[in-house]
Amino acid sequence: MKINVIKLNKAIEVGTIIPMEEINGNIGRWVEDRLEENGYSVNRGKGVDLKQLGVEVKTRKVGSTSGHTVGAMLPQDIINTQWEDSNIHDKIQRQYRVDHKINPLTGDNIVVGTQVYDFTDFEIQARLKEAWEHCQGVLAQGVNSDYIRGTDKWAYLEMQDTGYYQFRIPCGIMKRMERMSILNRTKLFEIRN
Repeated sequence: MKINVIKLNKAIEVGTIIPMEEINGNIGRWVEDRLEENGYSVNRGKGVDLKQLGVEVKTRKVGSTSGHTVGAMLPQDIINTQWEDSNIHDKIQRQYRVDHKINPLTGDNIVVGTQVYDFTDFEIQARLKEAWEHCQGVLAQGVNSDYIRGTDKWAYLEMQDTGYYQFRIPCGIMKRMERMSILNRTKLFEIRN
């Protein structure tokens, strides 16, 4: 049985000043360093960041319009890996999300929100699996374009210079997923037929 993590104690506080500008994921690494200083064991390799809790750590600049990156895989690995067996699947179950922005008065980068989101909801996972399988099918046909996306799909692939595809979720879909996560947290139980 897996623990249902709804909050991280001794984690990043709202109002914390981040002593750097955002460049190439440095704020994400800074958050991971702070979590380690606070006693968390952070996985820096393949898999979720907080393995013991089953929680991925993500940072996001408020107002960013780019898709939310879940993780990256090589095209051949995407083709040969079922959704439930993928590293991407594991990283989009539960996420500790740290939002930050520039304080216009001081110029400091500051943490403005922290939240654990549970994205294990059946509808969320079904829609992400549908997007994964669509992208898988396109790749299996030998298509290797910079972006692989489908109509009304909840995620897409974006090619990186490294040869890996990032699995990304559009901003509007992520907001929807976050709302669903919060609404589902307030339910005492759920009945499925």
